[in-house]
Amino acid sequence: MHQQWLSTSILGRDEEMNAILNKTEARIHRLHETFIQWFHQMLTGIDYWGKTYADYRWHIGLFHVKIGIARQHVVPAMAVVVHEVGKELKADGKPEELKEVLGRICLIDLAFIKQAYVEVSSSAVLRETG
Repeated sequence: MHQQWLSTSILGRDEEMNAILNKTEARIHRLHETFIQWFHQMLTGIDYWGKTYADYRWHIGLFHVKIGIARQHVVPAMAVVVHEVGKELKADGKPEELKEVLGRICLIDLAFIKQAYVEVSSSAVLRETG
């Protein structure tokens, strides 16, 4: 399912992102497992979408930084996810409201993920400037 999104979306066509996604054969498989876990947590809310939920999303952002995903790819990646999940929900006859709710949750997740980029950048600047 989403493996097709990656190769046909803007992410798969971008040389930098394509190299990151396909660095090892196992990376796409791990990404598939991560998507399953991510959606499970998104739908169950872990701790009612509290601190544990927020911390996990922040750690996703840190991992993105660690493997070299540039900040400019995060928003398009989330847009691909929201768009493709929306298409699947529609094809499955699910109500439009479900797509809207998932879109809102994805935007909240995106905020936590992007915060990790901000904190890493801030830490780097502080280290350099003292």
